[in-house]
Amino acid sequence: MALRAARRQKPTIAAPEVILPAYACPDLVAAAVAAGVKPILADLASHSPWMDTQNIRASISENTIALVAVNFLGRLAPLSPLRHIADEHGLVLIEDSAQAIPPSSSENPLADYVVLSFGRGKPVNLMGGGALLFKAKDAGLVEDLLAKCPLRTVVCNPAWRLKRAIYHTLMGRVLYGIMLRIPMLHLAETRFLALGEVTRLAIPVSLVLRGISGFERSAPKSQKLQENLGFLQERGWVLLSNEEWKVPGALGPRLNKVLRFSMLAPDREERHRALKALQNAGIGANELYGVALPMVEGIENHLGQQRGEFPNAQNFAQRLITLPSHEDVTDADIRAMARVLKR
Repeated sequence: MALRAARRQKPTIAAPEVILPAYACPDLVAAAVAAGVKPILADLASHSPWMDTQNIRASISENTIALVAVNFLGRLAPLSPLRHIADEHGLVLIEDSAQAIPPSSSENPLADYVVLSFGRGKPVNLMGGGALLFKAKDAGLVEDLLAKCPLRTVVCNPAWRLKRAIYHTLMGRVLYGIMLRIPMLHLAETRFLALGEVTRLAIPVSLVLRGISGFERSAPKSQKLQENLGFLQERGWVLLSNEEWKVPGALGPRLNKVLRFSMLAPDREERHRALKALQNAGIGANELYGVALPMVEGIENHLGQQRGEFPNAQNFAQRLITLPSHEDVTDADIRAMARVLKR
């Protein structure tokens, strides 16, 4: 919806383009395609989930209408340099905060639009839906776009509660570990799926507030993980996760809880060994998407000739490993992770 709004603001551009990071969820590409906007990928900075600003500038053309900053597993993307680039070229800046609550722009509104997700596995899990945050000046534009979308009401009835309970049960350590070993389920596979019909969801305000409150009450774990896994840095690992980030314009450091604790192994082979050892020990480690966007199954038809041009994103994908950091992770679990990785 944010990209549709960006298109409305640039009506004279017949073949609009949007700049996305070359390592991200393929749903970003699906959203661009559904909005009629061509996705243009920008490589990451070295050892980082953020787009390199030089690569962003090199990707801008006369057809570019927007660029998307993607918050990564709770970490907030640096918006200030992207705001400068957007202003220089008259672009719309979108903060994709599907993986982070609260978004950076909630304190310092640098982005023109902010996208939130309330889907499964997100900070606020309402089993689906999301929100589009926008500035007052764009209210009329957004309302006009939303009016064209069919409305569906979320009802928190017994069926909805049962569905949510089943999901949380299946996501438990034992059952999910078993399901991961069943190839036909295709769990943890990264594939491109076209976006279906966009609908408006009337979500009870009380449900949203309970979801946010529950997330805020959950105990952060990444500081404890940082302390226990710090020895890896002496072995060539890069620890990416940290809970406190100074948001420009904020009064002080703000706590942002990470969805998963992320780190980069020294190389692909070391990542593979560590991942296998952790999983064999019953720890829910994963490689997240596993590949850079150009290598995602089914996505090639939407990227044109943009294959093999993103060495930093490919290196990031080959070295990334993420560890659970949700509220059910115990200190004993964290010590177990450290023991496995010390071997």
